[in-house]
Amino acid sequence: MRLTRSVTVSLWAATLGAVLLTTARPVSLSAQQAVPKRFVIDAHQHFRATPDYIPTLVKTYRARNAMACVLTRLEHLDAVVAAAKAHPDVIIPYGHLDVDHPAALAHIETFAKAGVKGIKMHTPKHNWDHFGYFPLYARMQELGILALFHTGIVSGSGSGQPEQSSMARMRPSFLHTIARSFPTLKIQGAHLGNPWYDEAAEAARWSPNLYFDVTGSTLQKKQHDLTVFRDFLWWDGPAEHSPSSAVYAFEKLVFGTDESPEALGSVLEKYEAMLEANKVPEASRRKIYGETMARLLGITPR
Repeated sequence: MRLTRSVTVSLWAATLGAVLLTTARPVSLSAQQAVPKRFVIDAHQHFRATPDYIPTLVKTYRARNAMACVLTRLEHLDAVVAAAKAHPDVIIPYGHLDVDHPAALAHIETFAKAGVKGIKMHTPKHNWDHFGYFPLYARMQELGILALFHTGIVSGSGSGQPEQSSMARMRPSFLHTIARSFPTLKIQGAHLGNPWYDEAAEAARWSPNLYFDVTGSTLQKKQHDLTVFRDFLWWDGPAEHSPSSAVYAFEKLVFGTDESPEALGSVLEKYEAMLEANKVPEASRRKIYGETMARLLGITPR
């Protein structure tokens, strides 16, 4: 049957429209691909000083067999430690350190005595690998405390006042220096160095004690082509251009949210979509979601 020109054009337009809709649609899990219930440790959860924060966190995370590393500044340390004692199956206490504070070293001691498992650091006035910070890292290494560094883009305070730090001070390559200088320090970089993903991945490839979470805007920004993570995390294990200690690249990732407790389910879906797109094996997914952090923090997976 012969088609008229108008019918042909209409069919062509409809087909093109369908293709565009398909290619523009973000990669996500269907209802039939619900995220399996695995043991989870959220390695990047910030304390919020609101009455409903702890109850909501406990209810949401316990239902998903999940724990949360709750990052807190000194002024709220007692509240987080008390919550961890009341809910040890969910809450893992972490500190939040100002590395430029004159009493930063003393603050590490305070956090350690309170029983924190890790310490988050953010917005330094110098590069992360500035030698002036090395006594802080050395003490964390001695104490067995995990060092969590912000890397990459950082939002401003919105105050309109001058700020003395920027993403330039927090490039993921600086963690390579730290990992080599403190080979037994457990190190986590936040946000996979957004936008310096290649830099973060290569630093992790050559540093057995360095891992990254993929929190923040990255999984939203890359949602239309999640297979791009295979370009960053390209190695499968020891190879000619990888150290003998190298593991499968995706096993250098750990799970984190950096969002409110209610967002746990949606962030799990984003991670799962990324891992599915890159055909990451189930054994490696279990490490990413919780087993690696459990090993680093001395927690028994369940």
